[in-house]
Amino acid sequence: MIADAKLAPVNTVHRAFKIRVYPTQDQKRLFARTEGACRFVYNRSLEHIKASYEAKKAGFVERADTPIDFSRVVTQWKKQPETAWLSEVPSGPLGATLRAQDEAFKRFFKGVARHPKPHRRRMACSIQSSLDPRHKDKAAAWADQKILFPGFGIIKVAQPERIPMEQPKMLTLSRDSCGRYFIAFQVSVTLEWMPASVNDRIVGVDLGVKTLAVFSTGESRQVHQAERKRRRRLKHLQRCLSRKVGSRKGEKKSRRWIRQRQQINRLECRISDGRRDTQHKLTTHLAKNYGVICLEDLHVKGMMTSAKGTPEAPGSNVAQKAGLNRGLSNAGFGEIRRQIEYKSVSMGGIVLFADRFAPTSRTCSACGSYQKEFSLKIRKWICPTCGAVHDRDENAAKNIAAFATGSYPGSYGGETPDVMRVEGQIHPTPKGAIPRICQGPDEARTESLKSSKIMPTKAWKPRAE
Repeated sequence: MIADAKLAPVNTVHRAFKIRVYPTQDQKRLFARTEGACRFVYNRSLEHIKASYEAKKAGFVERADTPIDFSRVVTQWKKQPETAWLSEVPSGPLGATLRAQDEAFKRFFKGVARHPKPHRRRMACSIQSSLDPRHKDKAAAWADQKILFPGFGIIKVAQPERIPMEQPKMLTLSRDSCGRYFIAFQVSVTLEWMPASVNDRIVGVDLGVKTLAVFSTGESRQVHQAERKRRRRLKHLQRCLSRKVGSRKGEKKSRRWIRQRQQINRLECRISDGRRDTQHKLTTHLAKNYGVICLEDLHVKGMMTSAKGTPEAPGSNVAQKAGLNRGLSNAGFGEIRRQIEYKSVSMGGIVLFADRFAPTSRTCSACGSYQKEFSLKIRKWICPTCGAVHDRDENAAKNIAAFATGSYPGSYGGETPDVMRVEGQIHPTPKGAIPRICQGPDEARTESLKSSKIMPTKAWKPRAE
């Protein structure tokens, strides 16, 4: 244990909230009209910006217009008879739409995003509006744990006790594909960090497709059980949809097609809700019970590449690889990693990563010997060097904890390594891990060990390139 632990300085973190709301029928109709107006303004602005850049390229004008400049055109549209209906919806979401498009163009010119595309009409959509704290009625409603969305009035909230005391600057009212409404916002919360000696337990986590997560302590978490059954139901509903009038391109959607599409949306929402619930339960359990969480630095995008190949060189086992890709996407390794990172930081823990090329499955966690021939079909095996009996996933989790903490298999042995404290640091740092500097929680608090940080034994050999 660490003695004489000091409290960290006061830090400010950004915390996001997403709460379900129940708008009235009038508010739902106003939401549909406002979303349609935002889509109209966005698409017309996109056409205007494109024409403006073409004019600049041809030399007719010196400066191309921006979406912020287009807001003056929207103001004039409200006075014209053809587009006077824009004045019937709140002006806040229209301005937020143009600001969002302006940010999209900035990201495009920086080379970090693609060119903005026109918005299409769909069930899942959202609108944004600013919440000015200088308005007394909005501030009073927020202090009373009520949400006053500008232009909509008070919207009924499912869990008003989740509304924080800090008032946000921007509100997002959204509707998902099955017709549920949510309100999302972000606030700045001031935290005073607890001593690092509260929890110094270390755990390695091996993520998988069949078994979602296996801990180095022997615990395991399964994938959402009802997902496979609902997938079969979803496949049946999609086949029925393909036979309805409106499934072909350019064909008018019939009422039966719309009802069938709504059934599919509701079932897809149930599947995503179950997956999200499983992920949150897993990550919350890890963040609450372990101070140091060790994961494998997986390249998920590379793992999910298709095996079709090319017409000249077709791939093999395409159907099997497609099933594996489906399982990887259902598990959500990237989302699990994201949740573990921010939850661990908020609870005073840290996250370490083992190198993605470290042989975690082929190495014995007891003696450190490396197995050259090791099939994926082998789930339990006996080490020929020391005779230890291993479960494949649990052994990999122990090796992940060893490699991520800068140790090596054999010295870890499934036990918690020693923990040391670096001067001026508030978090436990395992021996061999990269020392951490006390920084603000807004910055990244994860470390990925390179291959040079792994300390192999004589029996350990690097994986062939």
